[in-house]
Amino acid sequence: MSRHYFETTYKDHPVTVLLGWDRALGHYFLVIEKQVDFVDPDVTGFDDQYLYSNLYESNPFGLSLEHFKAVLHRLKITVPANMFTEVQRDSWNNVGNRDITYQADGSFAVRSA
Repeated sequence: MSRHYFETTYKDHPVTVLLGWDRALGHYFLVIEKQVDFVDPDVTGFDDQYLYSNLYESNPFGLSLEHFKAVLHRLKITVPANMFTEVQRDSWNNVGNRDITYQADGSFAVRSA
């Protein structure tokens, strides 16, 4: 699977946005990881680690990038636009094993293991 990471904040708390393409299952995914000690009463929490996961959705495997843009918009989390472009490119090319880290200015680099 391809994994595209962006470190940002949500309500002044650090979060990691992970957007990608799952080559084996043929779907997009979005996970927003938070610090375990941060609890947001405005978001239904399913566990201590994640603010959001597509696995929380009723149809977790058929969601579009547009759906994930709407999720991020609702949470007021902004990511570089090219993050979505690169993930879409990964789906078109059925890419796996690609780990990318983004900066706020949209620049990105291969994430080291």
